[in-house]
Amino acid sequence: MTDTLYSDEKLFELGKTNYDKLVLYCTQLEEKGFWTQAEKVMKQSSTEVLDLYVQSVLMNLAVHCGEILDSQREFMRVVTASNPLCIPKEGKIKRSVYNDSRRLYELPPVLIQLCGLYDKEHKVDMTEYFLDAFLNILLCMAYLNHGKDVKVNGFIQKYYEKIRDFIIDRDAGEHAEFIKEKISSGSIKCDAGWFKEKREKAAAKAAIKEDAGSRTGSDKSQKVKKQNNIQNRPGKKKKAVKNNKKQDIKDASAILEKSITPIEENGKNKNTGSAIADTRQQALSEEQKQEERRRLREAFFKRVEDDIRIEKERQEQEERQAKEQFLAVKNRLKEREKAEREEQEKIIRTLMEELNSLVGLKDVKGEIQSLANLIKIRKLREKMKMPVMDMSYHMVFTGSPGTGKTTVARLVGKIYKALGILSDGKMIETDRSGLVAGYVGQTAIKVHETVEQAIGGVLFIDEAYSLINPDVPNDFGSEAVDALVKLMEDHRDNLVIIVAGYTEEMKTFLKSNTGLISRFNKFINFPDYSKEELIEIMETMAEDAGLTIEEGAKERILKQLDNMKEEEWEDFGNARGIRNMFEKIVINQANRLVLLDAPAKEQLMTIVAEDVVN
Repeated sequence: MTDTLYSDEKLFELGKTNYDKLVLYCTQLEEKGFWTQAEKVMKQSSTEVLDLYVQSVLMNLAVHCGEILDSQREFMRVVTASNPLCIPKEGKIKRSVYNDSRRLYELPPVLIQLCGLYDKEHKVDMTEYFLDAFLNILLCMAYLNHGKDVKVNGFIQKYYEKIRDFIIDRDAGEHAEFIKEKISSGSIKCDAGWFKEKREKAAAKAAIKEDAGSRTGSDKSQKVKKQNNIQNRPGKKKKAVKNNKKQDIKDASAILEKSITPIEENGKNKNTGSAIADTRQQALSEEQKQEERRRLREAFFKRVEDDIRIEKERQEQEERQAKEQFLAVKNRLKEREKAEREEQEKIIRTLMEELNSLVGLKDVKGEIQSLANLIKIRKLREKMKMPVMDMSYHMVFTGSPGTGKTTVARLVGKIYKALGILSDGKMIETDRSGLVAGYVGQTAIKVHETVEQAIGGVLFIDEAYSLINPDVPNDFGSEAVDALVKLMEDHRDNLVIIVAGYTEEMKTFLKSNTGLISRFNKFINFPDYSKEELIEIMETMAEDAGLTIEEGAKERILKQLDNMKEEEWEDFGNARGIRNMFEKIVINQANRLVLLDAPAKEQLMTIVAEDVVN
């Protein structure tokens, strides 16, 4: 194949023109009854089979040459009347399309075989014209991409080798020579007349040879005539007369023999019997030809039917195997998803139980449970391709120190991980000192470093309001907030920030930067613990330490709490204050028990009223 000056538009036009020729040949096969048996077997019209075959060969040509260009994809789609392989106009071509084209390409070329049967019966050359038009379509496809000559030539040669055994009563060498000249001509036109021209040239050569032999016989006649002239000279006259008399006698004998009708021994005329025998032989020969044609046609369709049956059985087996594999994989995925879902539910249930085991915080527990439920439903909507609203997972914890904000923030990180919001679930705790530096340009670096540590989990900023100090000019806390807002947006898919502090101070903090208000829209308030809840917290601490608190000791602790003044409560710190009190009580117990010679195990495990002192 050589470079061509055909435009893409011209190549599309030529492809359509040659396809229309193929449709005409298929129509001729149907009208003459050559497709009747094939249609019963294949359950398709000849043009439907033609479209499948053309697209499959074109697809294999494109794959053989390498990357498929957009123009070649479009040519495969539109050159045929239909698009049976469902080649997409844009996007990735499915693997199933390649597999189907390969499978169809390997099937016997039924239409070419039928053209051969048609030629044998009608003494015409439809096979050559069909093959020429088909090759023109392949060349149109090839010319849409220059620079692949060697690959295209190789494909067409291999294609001919694959189909040549199915071409009936044709000279394989003659066809191979035709294809070689076809792909090297550089033009796309009807070249089927090449066969007729070649045969006419061969006939002309034979005629010239025969004519040369006739001239040789004429020369011999001239020589005889010359000898007769010599004999007719005066000196030979008497001898010639004598010879003439002998010839007349021979001629008369021949005439007499011809006048006698030859009779066979049974009395029948030999010439008449021979004519009848010739007529019978001719009729028998024609009957044999028809029987041979019928036998060839039945054998052909039997072979086609067997090929289709075998291919159908193979395809059904592959489909069964593929279906079984698909169902097996699907079942494994379902089992894995079920196991993962059960494990996820188990983890979430355990974390929620841990949250609910905390003393007090009834409203906080309800808020966290509602948030977890909202995330679960959101995940289900995403899985079902339903629309979901944008959701921010950052939170503001308000309340006094020691009300459980840090503990709850740690549990939130783990719950978010179990729900698939975070990849790690860890919690990094920091405050102003971990984010704000004392030099220009250093604050942003500290914020970046802290945020990088927290990615995949929760960044808990305690007393976040301290980042903003309006009374100090040029305070670097504003720089820290600005950097924090940007990083929250950059890592919104795998980072949750929880800011905590006193209620009023946190309101002022959020108003200091418009970016904070839009990103923190979940507020959870942590109320102060009641005196009874503080006692319950101390009991939990004692249980964790392997201790029990007597009722007398509890009454004395409650009495001390009742006697605390308001300013003392402000410094007490809720759970932190009760922890400090519990540690002093444990020290008092130790001071009491050390005075005993051999304290019993029960004494070591019990806190009594005597241990509760100011």
